[in-house]
Amino acid sequence: MGHTPAEDVRSLGRAGARSSSAGVLELTEEDCWQHLQVHQLGRLAIVISGRPQIFPVNYAVGEKAIVFRTEPGSKLAHGPGTVACFEIDGYDPHAREGWSVTAAGPLEEITDAEDARSRALRQLRLDPLAPGTRLHWIALNAEKVTGRHFAAGWLIPGVFLG
Repeated sequence: MGHTPAEDVRSLGRAGARSSSAGVLELTEEDCWQHLQVHQLGRLAIVISGRPQIFPVNYAVGEKAIVFRTEPGSKLAHGPGTVACFEIDGYDPHAREGWSVTAAGPLEEITDAEDARSRALRQLRLDPLAPGTRLHWIALNAEKVTGRHFAAGWLIPGVFLG
């Protein structure tokens, strides 16, 4: 079956080439958690005064949560009690491939929480790089974790045109 001219125009990518969805792979939730466990620096997105803001944070992972430490400021004042998004990614310029993982869920301060889960999360090794005394523990309770692995260039079955 042929394509109509309108379908052809909508499906054309850069320079008229057709991209293949085979170049983008959805990661399993298990793969996403493995990426999150291996790395230590990510970006936290929260909404402050109706506008999204992104903060780099050192983090640790445990109990289906992403935890970070902070000092008094924007993250502590505006994060707990809201839903946030967290992201990490990586790119290999030689292989021309990369990946991205995002997690979303509510933020809660667990600094003084006495439940077993909060106590376990505070035992995770977490060494912030930013200066200052970061005594407040925040957990993003991940309700949704997704990820993608992708290769640069246009793919035709059996041929890489990168």
